[in-house]
Amino acid sequence: MFIQMLNKIRDTLKNLDKKNIKILNYGLKFCFAILVLSALILVTYLFFIHSDFIFQIGLLTFQTGLCFIAEFFASAIAIDTISKQGL
Repeated sequence: MFIQMLNKIRDTLKNLDKKNIKILNYGLKFCFAILVLSALILVTYLFFIHSDFIFQIGLLTFQTGLCFIAEFFASAIAIDTISKQGL
């Protein structure tokens, strides 16, 4: 059942419109930049400044980047579904 669900999601992502794929790619690049920033903050915490505040900021930016990735995927699928149904 889980494999079927993953296959359906993969097929849905393959059949996205070109415009939605372009927006999804830009969004994923933005999220990757946020994840790199969070990694740099966490490396700073690990090697230079041992402050709980720096750790919390790095962790929060990492969580934000992951949430944005999920939101971009969900939004791309939702917008494509709505546009194909003509609503």
